[in-house]
Amino acid sequence: MPTIANPYRGRSYDAASDDFSATGSGRGPTRSLSLRIRTAAQRSKLTRALAEGADPTTRPELELRAVQLTSRRQRNTLARTMRRIIAEARQPAMSRSRVIFIRRGAVLDAEDAITTMIERLRSSEPVLPEGVALAERIITNGDQSPLYNPSEPGALRRLISDATAAMNSAPAQSHEFPIDV
Repeated sequence: MPTIANPYRGRSYDAASDDFSATGSGRGPTRSLSLRIRTAAQRSKLTRALAEGADPTTRPELELRAVQLTSRRQRNTLARTMRRIIAEARQPAMSRSRVIFIRRGAVLDAEDAITTMIERLRSSEPVLPEGVALAERIITNGDQSPLYNPSEPGALRRLISDATAAMNSAPAQSHEFPIDV
């Protein structure tokens, strides 16, 4: 009976980089299956915690979720989703089968802020997990996001701008000041 060759046999899957690496090769941290399952089960809770500024180094689940959020794959997915949101706001789909209930006016008002976020997500510069988590929450939180719910004018624009700013690594600021003697 013929068998199918498994090119990944003997290599562990590294969820953090979406890559297979040789076991024990030292090419990066390997994630245990139980950690990946716990992280997947708590995905929205972990994303919310990161969006609220939780330190990813405090728990392995938070650390893995932060790595997932800041991965090139996730950044590209978010950028693509944001581009689709703009396209949907400009010209809604004619078919009723693909109904998206976005606030078209809010999206059109925030279009330049969304475009800036897309450019930031697509850039080669690293991003902080807090900003990407905020961006994901804007898209996935159907109960409270101004993307889907009536809100004050400019709320979506401000939220998008805040998320984009939170993606940037802030330079360390000293709280010291010179003393003249």
